[in-house]
Amino acid sequence: MGLNQSAVGVDKNLSLLNLHLITGQIGKPGAGPLSLTGQPNAMGGREVGGLSNLLPAHRNLANPEHRAAVQQFWGSGPLAEKPGYTATEMFEALEDGRLKAIWIICTNPLTSLPQVRQAEAALAKAKFVVVQDISTKPETLAYADVILPAAAWAEKEGTMTNSERRISYLPKVVEAPGEALPDAEIICRFARALNFPGFDFPTTEAIYEEHTRLTAGTTLDISGLNYTVLREQGSVQWPYRSGQPQASARLFTDQQFYTPSGRAIIHPVAATFRSEAPDDDFPFILTTGRIRDQWHTMTKTGKVSKLNQHTPQAYLEVHPQDAAALGVREGNLLTVKSRRGTVRVAAQLSTGIRPGVVFLPMHWGKILGSDLNRANNVTSATLDPISKEPDFKFCAVQLEKYRKPKQRIVVVGAGAGAYGFVKSYRELNQEDEVTIFSKEDFPFYNRVMLPDYISGHQAWEQLVKMQDHEEPAYNIRLLRGVSVEEINRTEKYVVDSRGKRTEYDVLLLATGSRANVPRNVPTLPGIFTMRSRTDADEFKRHLPAQAHVVIVGGGLLGLEMAASLREIGTRVTIVQRISRFLDRQLDALGSQLLQEEMLDQGCDLYFNDEVELYYGRARLTGIGLKSGRRLSCDALIMAIGTVPNLELARECGLECRRGVLVNERLQTSDPHIYALGEIAEFEGTLYGITAAAEQQAAVVARYLSGDVSSYYRGSTFMNIIKIHGFDLCSIGLPECPNSTEYEEIVFIDKAQRYYKKCIIHHDRLVGAILIGDKSEFQEFRELIANGTELSDKRLQLLRSGRTPTPVLGKLVCSCNNVGADNLRQAIAAGCDTVPELCATTGAGTGCGSCRPEVQQLLAAELALLVPTAG
Repeated sequence: MGLNQSAVGVDKNLSLLNLHLITGQIGKPGAGPLSLTGQPNAMGGREVGGLSNLLPAHRNLANPEHRAAVQQFWGSGPLAEKPGYTATEMFEALEDGRLKAIWIICTNPLTSLPQVRQAEAALAKAKFVVVQDISTKPETLAYADVILPAAAWAEKEGTMTNSERRISYLPKVVEAPGEALPDAEIICRFARALNFPGFDFPTTEAIYEEHTRLTAGTTLDISGLNYTVLREQGSVQWPYRSGQPQASARLFTDQQFYTPSGRAIIHPVAATFRSEAPDDDFPFILTTGRIRDQWHTMTKTGKVSKLNQHTPQAYLEVHPQDAAALGVREGNLLTVKSRRGTVRVAAQLSTGIRPGVVFLPMHWGKILGSDLNRANNVTSATLDPISKEPDFKFCAVQLEKYRKPKQRIVVVGAGAGAYGFVKSYRELNQEDEVTIFSKEDFPFYNRVMLPDYISGHQAWEQLVKMQDHEEPAYNIRLLRGVSVEEINRTEKYVVDSRGKRTEYDVLLLATGSRANVPRNVPTLPGIFTMRSRTDADEFKRHLPAQAHVVIVGGGLLGLEMAASLREIGTRVTIVQRISRFLDRQLDALGSQLLQEEMLDQGCDLYFNDEVELYYGRARLTGIGLKSGRRLSCDALIMAIGTVPNLELARECGLECRRGVLVNERLQTSDPHIYALGEIAEFEGTLYGITAAAEQQAAVVARYLSGDVSSYYRGSTFMNIIKIHGFDLCSIGLPECPNSTEYEEIVFIDKAQRYYKKCIIHHDRLVGAILIGDKSEFQEFRELIANGTELSDKRLQLLRSGRTPTPVLGKLVCSCNNVGADNLRQAIAAGCDTVPELCATTGAGTGCGSCRPEVQQLLAAELALLVPTAG
């Protein structure tokens, strides 16, 4: 591909052929330049005449004898002497009106052509466009008047020829979906509809047999070949004539070539430069190409998770010397400009490329309507004069570190989503104004750990995510105790509880949720929800010694509160409306083991029951259950779920259902307003977990910083119960939706309360439950979140035999059992960034609530490593 895609591609190939001939490196093992091509069936395509200047069986359209032979075989009228348009010429002709209609089969020119924006304009001018493809992704579909669904590789039969002339038969493996048909069948039906003779083939094999007869007497002669031979032998090399021995495995061993004299011909090549030369305005040379794991426009390879994880997005490979001159670091966004267009991608520094030269992969097209990752916005339209191949490998560009226009960003809310946005955004942008409105008069803090705060296991300072002395470094304006009361979308400002206006360019709604409290619950001292520090402080002040607390609801919060209260000797009763705990997060056995644990913790449990009556006047003294039981108690905590805070969004006219509707960019129905966390409804789902809020915040931060490849794909549901001494988590699906497409791998030891289950669907892990030991949590979470194909890894699931790493020092991450000294060991081994430290130890990769503590510990340890003066 590298030699061909050049304005001097023919000269390069001839030079390589000449070099082999002159040095005698042909017709022997380990030598030979053939076939110089980049496609797996390019040899087969040339055999059947798959270019506008070719005819079947290595015949040339410009040769009158070849035209006559094919005309006689087909019994057709005279064949055109001049070739039709090449790919690039078709779009030029569409644009200037010489060509009115186009039929696009099995290719995506709006990613793969040079000067692709011109190609888009040409398609827009076309009178009639037919697109025949296997995918719903190509940009060409937006221009199509007719879309023809085609069968894919395994959904049809045929042959392929590889680079050693080896022809293989490819059987049909699966049925094509819906109305999809093989390309050949579509073309034949079209021809028959227009009353063209010769297209009434009864089978695919009949088409191939016509092709083999047409090769008789040529260098490609396979007149003795048919599907039966191919099925029997697996594959054969051409030529393959009836009654003659199999062809030599290697051509030209006898030094006889396909010329009249039998001798090779050396074609002298002039040293010619036809490419776009760099100059002062465009000083860099851009070259494009493939990366290891992707193929063309990723129609199929882009669906393989393992391949996508290696290189998940487009990048520009730059030599460190050039990057330093531009003030660019690894990951910074670069604007790449040519005389034809612009691309914006992240810099990838590498000494593997020459100074003055940059490399851009060609695979990525438009992403959610943006073409700023598409390499062919900038490539040159210069062609090789003979092959008409575009000069993809060489064009002049300028590079500039991307700097976005300054914006005023207003964030409403100060929960996990808001904090995650501030952290992510300030790593990318330090100039924009960021104002955060917080209803609570506190710094950013970790609400997830309120049960530990109540039990005294964690002090308030440990819950704080951003200390007061750290705030100035983030260059933010955090308005504590100030709420937003009104949003004016037309004039783009908010009005706060003080009556003041704050204007915005971008507004982020991260208003979170509130506790779900039934309407019949009275306003009575002793009845609590647990959503804020204020709730926790009031609860602690209210609770007498030797108290009895009723917790309504057996979800994560209720169970964690119960365990924390039992730690300090408080009597706890849990009232659960249904028959088990965590029915949507666990299967029946998982719920049973959890129930046994809560009983061992000393909790009283009432299932299939609910509170109907509340006793007490000055304060709560007891409750009455639907079953008729009456329980005396000192306090009650409502933990039956949450309700998204949508009032502000609804009042300003944003589209809402169960939550605020958002797209892949987390934009609401107003493109200047984004929604994060518990209020954001994406594709019908509300993700009410901290990890999802932080993931969404990072997506918005990167996108607002100019990274068009940043978009949200949804989050993986994770449930980790924080009960000291008891490991339980679930990821993804807790149960198989059916037994035909889903499989289970299970390990159970009920006596030890040890239970592990993996759910597999189409070679992917889609769900897991880990009870008693969650050492695989990080690995399984990544497998499920990434949709990674398991392959042989399936044999290792629940069979690793690894001993869990012991917790060293104070417990920091309860999700992955990581202690402070585990983190210190990793830092001493070289981890010097939060992402690297989290990836190495697993800390912060679960619910994410411990990340602030991880960051503080890292900063403290790195400070100790800095030598002091003197």
